[in-house]
Amino acid sequence: MMRLYSNGELHIIDERVDHPVTFAHVTDLHLAPEDRDPHQHAIDWWEQEMDYPWTRLPQLLDEIQAANVDFVVFGGDQLDCYDAASANRLATLCRERELRSIFGLGNHDYENLHIRYVTHEFDADVRDENFAHLCDHWNMPGRYYSFEHGNVSFIMLDTPYKPVEGGWGGYFEDEQLDWLTDEMQRDVPTIVFHHIPFDVPTNRARLGLLWNGGRGWIVEDENAKRARQLLADSKNVLGTFVGHSHIRSEDPLGNTWQFMTGPGCHGNWRYVRIAAEPAPKSIRVGGVPG
Repeated sequence: MMRLYSNGELHIIDERVDHPVTFAHVTDLHLAPEDRDPHQHAIDWWEQEMDYPWTRLPQLLDEIQAANVDFVVFGGDQLDCYDAASANRLATLCRERELRSIFGLGNHDYENLHIRYVTHEFDADVRDENFAHLCDHWNMPGRYYSFEHGNVSFIMLDTPYKPVEGGWGGYFEDEQLDWLTDEMQRDVPTIVFHHIPFDVPTNRARLGLLWNGGRGWIVEDENAKRARQLLADSKNVLGTFVGHSHIRSEDPLGNTWQFMTGPGCHGNWRYVRIAAEPAPKSIRVGGVPG
């Protein structure tokens, strides 16, 4: 059972949950790098296009702190491209507010300035090098991993970009899928995070319009079909949480739901509560849930 409020606040009810769990989901902050040379003009323009996310970030984190969540999940594209100073600054702002912070990766967190603003080409060596740095900045155990809070399992997946016909698309690597298959054997309430969404019929037209007909989702190859089936067929997955597309959407995915959170660069985030019983009311807005 689920309650959804107009601002995206979610109350997920599962009688197996022995103690309420709350978290915030934030995605697509697109924090601009501090060192902008030699692309100052392009970065300044993009920061304006993204509504000056560094200016908005303290208020967003203050809102999350006030909600008193157990932890906050950053779902990818925290950075507009890799920058050590920016990555550390985000971590510091979270520590100052005593926010337990869980990080996942998007398609831009890995990129260097030249790739982001000039070539737009995938480079596995750059990705691997910058991922190692991000592990240090954000205390990440891996590109994909799981953790528990209470008796709920949380799975963080990685959906990096690869070039495909018609542009770029997210994908799942073989090794990660084998690991996910093992994780899904556990008979416990489960939440899954990944940055790039699956293509689902209920929001395909919206994504096509926003992305000018380009790909805003995971490439539909055999690995994607396998991953989708694992999640969609599960009786334990309470929801999957994604971003990337810069819109908010809630869409059926087999037996579960794909919850797309709006972009943090515009001040969006999602409050989620998982419990055996519904909360008496929304913590953020008045009114009746839909």
